[in-house]
Amino acid sequence: MDRENEGYSTISVKDAYSLQNAGGLVFVCTKGADGRYDLAPVAWCCPLDYEPVSKFIAVLDTGHKTWQDILETRRFALAFPSIGQKELVERCGSVSGFTVDKYESFSIPFMPGKAFDLRIPQGVAGWVECSLIKTEILGTSGIVFGETLEARALDDWWKERLHYVGNAIYFRPGDRV
Repeated sequence: MDRENEGYSTISVKDAYSLQNAGGLVFVCTKGADGRYDLAPVAWCCPLDYEPVSKFIAVLDTGHKTWQDILETRRFALAFPSIGQKELVERCGSVSGFTVDKYESFSIPFMPGKAFDLRIPQGVAGWVECSLIKTEILGTSGIVFGETLEARALDDWWKERLHYVGNAIYFRPGDRV
C-alpha cells in the first residue's frame, strides 16, 4: 500500500474545482434596461486587484438575467449574504429572473445602492458596487470584471458571511450550518 497517499480519496476531475472553491457566496444584484431589479446567488467570485481600487471577478451563466443586465447597464453589486440568509440564497437560485421578480415574489426587503440604482438585500454582511470593466465568455460561462465604486459592510462582516462549498454544505468560518 502507498503510505504517502493513505487517508486521501480520489476526487473526480469534474469535481476538482471544489478543492479551491472558497465558497464565499455573493448575490449579484442588477437592474436591467427593462427597469427590473434582479439578484442571483453566485459562489464563484474573487478579488482580482486592490490598487488603486478593489476589483472583482464573478463567473455567471450567460443565459441568466443578471448576465444580460450587466451587459446592458455595465453596473452590478456583489452583496455578501449573511449566515441567516441561507434560505433566501436557495430560493433565489431556484428561479429565473427572466420569469420571476425575486424581490416581489420572495418579499425581499432591500436598501438602495449608493453609487447606482440597485437593490441590496437587507441583512447582508456587506456589499460592493461595481462598474463593468470587461467580460470574457467561455462556453456558457461568462466572467465579469468589475471595479469598485462604493463599498459598505458591517463592522464584523467576516463573522457573518455565508459560504457554500457544494453538495448542500454551507458554513461560516468555524461553523458548519
